[in-house]
Amino acid sequence: MEAILLSALAAAITLGGGLLAIRLHAHRAAIFAFCAGALVGAALIEILPHALRLLEASGGRYDSRDLLVASSLGYFVFYLIDHLAHGGHVHHGAQHSDTHQAGFWGAVGLAVHSFFDGFAIGQGFHAADGLGWAIAAGVTLHKLADGVSVAGVMLGTQHTERATLHMVYLVAAAPLVGVVAQSVVNLSAPLFALLLGWFAGVFLYLGASSLLPAAHEASRSRTLPAVTFAGAALIFAAHALVHTFEH
Repeated sequence: MEAILLSALAAAITLGGGLLAIRLHAHRAAIFAFCAGALVGAALIEILPHALRLLEASGGRYDSRDLLVASSLGYFVFYLIDHLAHGGHVHHGAQHSDTHQAGFWGAVGLAVHSFFDGFAIGQGFHAADGLGWAIAAGVTLHKLADGVSVAGVMLGTQHTERATLHMVYLVAAAPLVGVVAQSVVNLSAPLFALLLGWFAGVFLYLGASSLLPAAHEASRSRTLPAVTFAGAALIFAAHALVHTFEH
């Protein structure tokens, strides 16, 4: 039940971000900076260590090197997706019309990523409540950026507002589809650990290579580092609180 509710929350945040992206830009720098710190913190403090424990407990043929390979693949594959998505922000004559299809497929890539967000939340709660909450926190904290990104990509590549809204709805619904799909598809502990490694890499990319640069591009405020640290501190505090209750 928690997985479904948290996936629904992620969907609502994505939808809200997409709908507000057209009208509201005032505080996006602080939002991106806070989410960046939280995503990096979730990947390094909670997700990768738990994935390593799962691998060690399973006693399978995968080890920490495989986990780091999965994390690296998550980072670089989403770099490619993000590169396609943001290619649509070029506005130079004929080049702008050439990015129409690239913008569409970039948005579709974000929808696929959102599907696996919901899948990972459900699998996390199957493994342990603390891990499920950690994954859900990481997912929901970047969903606002997902909604904003999808709307920006579609509108920036000459798609109509109606088409943009349809894509925002698709990306928003994807986590719910993912959490339902994982209820009928069971992954072994080693494979789930590698999936966690993948998402740790995605979170590291979104935080360090996407959201932080976007925050500093949107604003030159000297408070952005403090806001970023606050996001990481939130994850650390949540991690400490979960472990206090576990012991």
